[in-house]
Amino acid sequence: GEASGKEVTVSGEVVDMACYIDHNATGPEHADCAKTCIKMGLPVGIKAEDGKTYLLIGEHKPINSELVSLAAKTITVKGKLVSRDGFNMIENVEIVKK
Repeated sequence: GEASGKEVTVSGEVVDMACYIDHNATGPEHADCAKTCIKMGLPVGIKAEDGKTYLLIGEHKPINSELVSLAAKTITVKGKLVSRDGFNMIENVEIVKK
């Protein structure tokens, strides 16, 4: 089934999920807040060009430290897509360097 995960590459804006879900906070004016939240270890995601938002997880560890400096920027990541109950997550995330 879908849960086994497939390799995907996704481009989009790095968002902190807490603020994004709570009050749709994105973009450069939100970058400082996003950095603070990501630094504190709150969930981090990517708001992709396909209109979906994916939670980003490293290999069984947070990837926050790598993403703090990229808050509100558009990046490309690759990893394993898993979905459950309408949540989308990309795990084993690697940031694809431009």
